[in-house]
Amino acid sequence: MESHRRLLEEAGYPVVVLSGRGAGVVIPELDSRHPEVEAITQRLAAGDVPVERFEKLRERVAERLDEVLAGADLVLAHNVLTMHFNLPLAAALAGRRVLAWTHDLAWTNPRYIDFQRDGFPYDILHRPAPGARYVAISARVRGQLLTTYGVPAEVVPNGVDRLALLRIRPSTRELLAGAGLLDAAPLVFTPVRVTRRKRLELALEAVVRLAARLPGLKLVVSGPLGPHSADSQAYWSELADLRRRLGLESRVVFLHELGPPHPVDDEMVAELYQLAAAVLLTSESEGFGLPVLEAGLTRVPVVCADLDVFREVAAGLAWTYPPEAGPEAVAAALEAALGTNTAQLQQRAAEGHDWRHILPRIEREIELALA
Repeated sequence: MESHRRLLEEAGYPVVVLSGRGAGVVIPELDSRHPEVEAITQRLAAGDVPVERFEKLRERVAERLDEVLAGADLVLAHNVLTMHFNLPLAAALAGRRVLAWTHDLAWTNPRYIDFQRDGFPYDILHRPAPGARYVAISARVRGQLLTTYGVPAEVVPNGVDRLALLRIRPSTRELLAGAGLLDAAPLVFTPVRVTRRKRLELALEAVVRLAARLPGLKLVVSGPLGPHSADSQAYWSELADLRRRLGLESRVVFLHELGPPHPVDDEMVAELYQLAAAVLLTSESEGFGLPVLEAGLTRVPVVCADLDVFREVAAGLAWTYPPEAGPEAVAAALEAALGTNTAQLQQRAAEGHDWRHILPRIEREIELALA
């Protein structure tokens, strides 16, 4: 519920939160633990409908809702119309424009058999409410709504605030959003300086070979130009030209381009590991290979040349390709790493369940409920 409030407010909708206790506009009778609500619920569980008491509470709640909802276009009610916890509230919503966001159904749950009875107000739990549009959070719940209420509800799944969960700082979000990287799925991370021995051209060539099969794939290189060689600028010019010729301007980002000064600090590197689906190291030689360990600690698969030093550090746990191989082999190793269950689940969460991607589906349901 809080996620819906935040999303809709950020999208420009005027939102008022109603609750029985806590935040928002508090109407005590909305609380399932309100003494009057609890007393009625207990009577209903016993099969005894306190008609007069129920109706008085329903009227009181309806009057309060009339006051608070004056001018409101729609009520988005989570589980109110399909669960038994506050049936006077559910009855008070009858006839209003309601988007019934459904997580659970009391009518199909044997745990709540005491409320699976004929007659009012039990009918609320298996008959569509006038003025309501039902939404299911999963295909399973959609099936239950169809069987129980006879309504063909749309599925709008729960989401996750990926950036908040991974503790990505606002400054990093802003930088990555400006670079077009927040929507990458998958994001491949190359945490190296731009120097010729890193063979970054192989990374670009691998990306272009996977682009058709992985349309959301993006590559980010976090390091600055190598400081110890006059050749670094020439090498960077070659890479920029190759990126242009391959049509990868929107797929491959070198973060040093966003400076000066160089915008990447140690915390941002750690954040990029959190966001990455794979770490790609195309070096022809290394003294140690610290990114292999950093990737391991952040549970990110590593793709690299089968160098002795990488073999020593990774202990055979990286996805490798022969050191002399070309971009086809690099692309194959990268695709294999991105095909693991962990990487696939990460991509599914980023593409299908990030709240930013779910918002348009919520807005669509609002439009249909208001139509």
